[in-house]
Amino acid sequence: MEIVEKILARIGSVMRIGGCLCLLGMALLTVADITGRLNRSPIFGSEEIVTFLAVLALGLSLPYAHSHRSHIGVEVFVQLMSTKVRRRLKLFRETLSVVFFATVTVMMWAYARDKHLSGEVSMNLGLPEYLFLYALGACFAVATLTMFVDLLQFVLQWRKS
Repeated sequence: MEIVEKILARIGSVMRIGGCLCLLGMALLTVADITGRLNRSPIFGSEEIVTFLAVLALGLSLPYAHSHRSHIGVEVFVQLMSTKVRRRLKLFRETLSVVFFATVTVMMWAYARDKHLSGEVSMNLGLPEYLFLYALGACFAVATLTMFVDLLQFVLQWRKS
């Protein structure tokens, strides 16, 4: 189990760096496009590229956000409950999250496959959209695995106590 955690942590770190690079690319491309528009020579397809980079930045940040608990929580309400109820609620929430993200992963790959088979490309640049959808599906798969490992750790800790 410890080996899986280390591998997922390493993958999550690489994904986080990739997400940061996507954000940097979005900022630089936007500045370059605005500067070009001022000089009457905008960057063709910059909106599409920024959109694709935003999708990748979102997907690449999912495992990091989960592992560092950067998501929204309703802690004030939960803290009022007993420890037993909090544990059960956490088990339910974590299980539901794994099921939801696993479903999103499968559906994302199915959607990417449909786009691939149809040959659909982006409007201006003609980039194959399915590549970005497959990448987003892979990001969701890593996030799902991270959540599943956390769920297993929680269940194992619960059994010990």
